[in-house]
Amino acid sequence: MMNHDCCPGNQVQPIVCPPQYRCHDEFIPREVPYIHPIVNVNRQHYVDIPRHYYTETTENVMGAPISPGGGYGPQFGGGYGPQFGGRGRGRGWGRGRGPWM
Repeated sequence: MMNHDCCPGNQVQPIVCPPQYRCHDEFIPREVPYIHPIVNVNRQHYVDIPRHYYTETTENVMGAPISPGGGYGPQFGGGYGPQFGGRGRGRGWGRGRGPWM
């Protein structure tokens, strides 16, 4: 058997094969902006709230005749009553209320 390595004249030209690629994948994060517009809407609504106003009128009427010496007794309603400054309702004479209430 012959050893071809020892003979210099017996060398052959090497055959170069096409390259083989070995890929080493590396992933690098990259931000992609997503824009979400937000619109703030200020809405104003009317709410109806009742506000009461009272008008006040004065009427002068003739009362029952009073006999002299009779005074203002129980026969005429029992005195002045709470609407004339006592512990009655309301302010003053106890009738009507203005917008301050």
